[in-house]
Amino acid sequence: MFTRSNPSANGLLRVVFLVLLLLVSIGSVMDFGSTPAAALNDKLQHILAFAALGGLGGAGWPLRHRWAFVLPLLLGYGLLIECVQWFLPWREFSMLDLAADLVGLLLALGALEWRVRGRAESGA
Repeated sequence: MFTRSNPSANGLLRVVFLVLLLLVSIGSVMDFGSTPAAALNDKLQHILAFAALGGLGGAGWPLRHRWAFVLPLLLGYGLLIECVQWFLPWREFSMLDLAADLVGLLLALGALEWRVRGRAESGA
């Protein structure tokens, strides 16, 4: 369904990726308050957001670009978010957030790689 041979599906994935990128950007500068459970929840949100971005980005671009293009681009985006948050009084710069971003990206891109290799080995 979503392959290099189906450009319209890849185009749709790229549009959804850009919409999600915009939503993550907006959410990253908003003030949601703080609760004792927020730290763990915050890391989970980072993992989920970047897994979604990595999955959409990795599926929307050809295989050869997943690791060389999508991973550094989105990790740089995560660093940019943290730098912007450093200037916001209700947010803070956190290397743990950036590490959670990396975990999400590795999970998503690894899952895509596993799926593609599984299909290639089965001849599908």
